[in-house]
Amino acid sequence: MTDDVIAMRPRMMSVAYRMLGSVADAEDAVQDAFVRYQTAGGVSSPEGFLIRTTTRLCIDRLRARRRREYIGPWVPEPVATGEADEASALSESLTQAFLLLLERLSPQERAAFLLRTVFDYEYAQISEVLGKPEATARQIVSRARRRLGLDSTRRFPASPVRAEGLAERFLQACRAGDVRAVEGMLAEDAEVHSDGGGRVSAARVVILGRERAARFLSGVFGKKRLNCEMLPTTVNGQPGVVFVFDGAVVQVASLRIEGGVRAVYMTSNPDKLARWSSAQVD
Repeated sequence: MTDDVIAMRPRMMSVAYRMLGSVADAEDAVQDAFVRYQTAGGVSSPEGFLIRTTTRLCIDRLRARRRREYIGPWVPEPVATGEADEASALSESLTQAFLLLLERLSPQERAAFLLRTVFDYEYAQISEVLGKPEATARQIVSRARRRLGLDSTRRFPASPVRAEGLAERFLQACRAGDVRAVEGMLAEDAEVHSDGGGRVSAARVVILGRERAARFLSGVFGKKRLNCEMLPTTVNGQPGVVFVFDGAVVQVASLRIEGGVRAVYMTSNPDKLARWSSAQVD
């Protein structure tokens, strides 16, 4: 393959990760797309072929995944990133909150919405990817926007306003087991999504409400992870923390801040931590 073709990999990964919420699955889809490109022959537009093939492979993977049961709450695989640029569509669409929101959509709706709204593809290009008439592609994007609660002018849900220092204070209070302090920084309708994938101990349902969330987080940070090193980091463009025990990453958590802490996304499924810090997703 030529250098120009290989240079398409970051764009392909960007599409595949947002489609699948899994680095491992995204890497597999991208590799499969490259294999198909090598065997296709006579491709006039490598970019068009690779993005179209990657997206279609992701649609197939999503359809297969929805037939399988997942144990407990599902959280998108976390990736280590720099601090998000809130003006960037790529950054806004990388957060775990946004990727979870996309779970409301069918595989085709997800593909059409991402290609149009995040990657600025024309409807004619989207129709080619989906194998649908252009008018149908427009309808699919419109339906996806309605399901996500977006009007005709907003591209994404409103970006959270970060309170300076709130993330650091919140994590310190959780670590100290100070339930009252944690509760004071949580939004009233706070949520905690804890993903163990049935591999390790984790809450089997989403923890809802300020009081329950405060008790749960204080228990996990202040007791269960007491012997772990706690390292502040940026997860999918959002403030977060990595728990390390005996040199191995055992949990990654990120915060969604909207005035107070609106949601906490905790990943301890070992399958989703294997690529932590090494995965490259824009």
